[in-house]
Amino acid sequence: MDAETPVRFPAWQREYDAVLNETDTFLLFKRIEVAEARILARLEAIEESGAHHSERAAIADALTYLASLKSNRLGFHK
Repeated sequence: MDAETPVRFPAWQREYDAVLNETDTFLLFKRIEVAEARILARLEAIEESGAHHSERAAIADALTYLASLKSNRLGFHK
C-alpha cells in the first residue's frame, strides 16, 4: 500500500498490509502475530456495536487469510 492509498480500517489495516508485503519467513511470523493482535483487539472493541458490518467482513477475510498463511507458508497446523 503506498502513502496515497487511503486506509479504510486504520486500527489494523497497516499491520495486515505489512503481512501481505513480507517475503522473509521469520519476519512474516512476527508480522502475522502483530496483525492478529491488532485485528482481535479491534474485533473486541466493536463487539457490542451493531454497526461496522463492512469492517467485520474485512476482519473475517483477513483472519482467514492469516490462518492460511500460517498453515501454508509457516507450516502451522491445528
